[in-house]
Amino acid sequence: MAGWITRGKQIGQAVKNVQRLRQIVTVFSKHGYEDLINRIGLGSFLTGLRGKAKNQKAAPERLREAFEELGPTFIKLGQLLSTRPDLIPESYIEAFTKLQDNVNPLEYSTIQKVIESELQRPIEACYRSVETKPLASASIAQVHQAKLRSGESVVIKVQRPGIQTQIRNDVSLLNFIAKLLEKYVPETRIINPTVIIDEFFRTLSFELDFFVEANNMRRFRENMKEFPDVVIPRVYKEFSSSKIITLQELKGIRVNNLKALDEAGVDRSRVVEVGAKAFFKSIMIDGLFHGDLHGGNVFVLPENKIGLIDFGIVGRLPQKSRDQLAGMFLSLMTEDYERLCYQYADLGAAGPSIDFDNFQREVKNSVSPYMGLNISEVNSGKILVESTKIATKYEIRVPGDWMLVFKAILTMEGMGRTLDPNFDLLKHGQGMLRQLIKNQYSLSRISREGMNIAKDLLSLLESYPRQLKWLLARLNKNDLSFEIRIKALEQLQEELKENSKKTSLSILGGAAFIACSIAIQFKEDSLIFGYPAVSFLFFSIGILILVRILISR
Repeated sequence: MAGWITRGKQIGQAVKNVQRLRQIVTVFSKHGYEDLINRIGLGSFLTGLRGKAKNQKAAPERLREAFEELGPTFIKLGQLLSTRPDLIPESYIEAFTKLQDNVNPLEYSTIQKVIESELQRPIEACYRSVETKPLASASIAQVHQAKLRSGESVVIKVQRPGIQTQIRNDVSLLNFIAKLLEKYVPETRIINPTVIIDEFFRTLSFELDFFVEANNMRRFRENMKEFPDVVIPRVYKEFSSSKIITLQELKGIRVNNLKALDEAGVDRSRVVEVGAKAFFKSIMIDGLFHGDLHGGNVFVLPENKIGLIDFGIVGRLPQKSRDQLAGMFLSLMTEDYERLCYQYADLGAAGPSIDFDNFQREVKNSVSPYMGLNISEVNSGKILVESTKIATKYEIRVPGDWMLVFKAILTMEGMGRTLDPNFDLLKHGQGMLRQLIKNQYSLSRISREGMNIAKDLLSLLESYPRQLKWLLARLNKNDLSFEIRIKALEQLQEELKENSKKTSLSILGGAAFIACSIAIQFKEDSLIFGYPAVSFLFFSIGILILVRILISR
């Protein structure tokens, strides 16, 4: 019985997914992407639902509007794609940066139920008061101001009920569509749609777990102890869970509100200096940096302090990556663009067939307008992003995490120069860069890495004789065999196996309907809905098999 219930739930979910898929393809059709839908074989889902493009806007704008209409998952996907200028054209980047993540707020009664369910106690036992009107309402969470019973001013970030299930189902459909794109639209293979969706799901799963965000904030507070002018909100763990998080409230002015900053007498040059040094420490020393810097997440507090919020997306760089990034900055500072190209080749695991001379020539042509300028006039983030685009063209696959680094650098430079036109990011980070490069060749670092190499070598020397002895023994017994695996052949075998299953099911289904037709001719005392029980049984089996075949398609 339990098996039938589980199967029923699976079929119900499959039906819901089909309905959602119909909605997705209909929205894309309405925004002018019907040809693409037909090309990937989903045109049948548009039967009776076909829509015409509602406007004649450019393709990037129409895609942005489609994403906004389809809701949270697609909005988040667009925001991720806006950080990948190495994969999609600049026109789409510009459109996706305008994606609106503001949605209609939930009723306060719904929010209260979530809080009480997560904290396992009445809301009055945790908070003296909670503002019923939300401070902000986004696709994943809603934020309310509150006061603890002890009197501290806090904000409560509450996850929308059911959002995890909705996103999980949408990502499943996106993965299905990505595979169709790779199969039927060859020009999309260069950007690896399925890899992008996998990366997207991994990033979003962290953002949906507020325990992860709370831990990120705790680590940032520890890392920023030597920067008293950088404020990271305190997390109240006793009033937090995986779906709600209670934070210290920061009262300040958004960093992009220049008029309000000037009226408050803020020393803008001081703010950008503190921000730049803290940014370099987080990215070059700690290897943990804020991955979603923008005007809404950075505040200027009294006494020219900086407040940071929203740590759902963070970037991480291991020591080797930090060394590589330091080398890139050094190349920019010394105008050694040949070395910069070698850094990219190493970073992206370039194959032996790369046309390195043309790659180097194209990078040099791209950055030549900056050559000879003062370092303060060089936009290092833009150079790194443009160089990454060229690297992708030459099939040097730069890991997606690195684009988060370059995007953060680009954003930091943009905010800095908005506040202070003379802002020079590299100048503020030169001291840390020198120290990092110096540490690469320090005696302690060389000794530590030498010890690691020695351990690996010792392990190899220990295992090598045993493996050689085993190989010689197998050769003497003449029972050494090799297995050759051909990927295309394996795929063909899987397709044949799947087709064989479908054929068998089709035969069984047809047999069930034939048996139903034969059985209906016999008179029988046991009737179901006026039909002989045996006939009804065969008909039910045939319907179940038909549903199974449709789901597998």
